[in-house]
Amino acid sequence: MDKKSNHEERDKMPIPQKKEETTFADFVSKNKDTIYKIAKSNTVVNESGLTVIPKDDPWRDEKEWDEMYEDLKKNDH
Repeated sequence: MDKKSNHEERDKMPIPQKKEETTFADFVSKNKDTIYKIAKSNTVVNESGLTVIPKDDPWRDEKEWDEMYEDLKKNDH
């Protein structure tokens, strides 16, 4: 699925209105097929069929996760 159709899928999802209480769970339940299609189109799979993060993904450079991991290790002991 290309980026254009990705946006088209998102545009089809209803926007929760204030007059009606819509929980996140309700939203996901009503839109699970569209959410799955969008997530699947943004997922990189290697030749073995495993989901991977590409080397050029900007998320790989985020140090916050390393810091959180170190904090969690310290608090575990």
